[in-house]
Amino acid sequence: MGYKRQKLVKLTWADGEFQGLEVRVRRVSVGKLLKLLPLMDGLDIDKADEAEALLLEFGSLLAGWNLEDEDTGDPVECTPEAFIEQDLEFMMEIVQQYGANIAGVAAPLEQPSPSGEQFQEASLPMGDL
Repeated sequence: MGYKRQKLVKLTWADGEFQGLEVRVRRVSVGKLLKLLPLMDGLDIDKADEAEALLLEFGSLLAGWNLEDEDTGDPVECTPEAFIEQDLEFMMEIVQQYGANIAGVAAPLEQPSPSGEQFQEASLPMGDL
């Protein structure tokens, strides 16, 4: 039996403004990722046509989300067109989280690690015998 690679990346937000948001995004080849890298670094608003094309391309990778319409509470359809109808901060949050996820960047620790105590050996006098 062979190995089957999971085709979706699940992004979740545990706190902050996007708490509760879940987005499923398709994995991409390295070639397609290289085309999307400028988007992950930020948008160049002087090149609006290019930015729109990149956002639509990224939007085509979306496989699902739990986004609801702010006014009606109805689910928002998960399409490239619906993606680019969202505000810039929302779109870039998803893009950047996806980039961090596929780059293998670990999430920050939930609680800070304690520094612990210094080893006793480190405090022994090191004078000549």
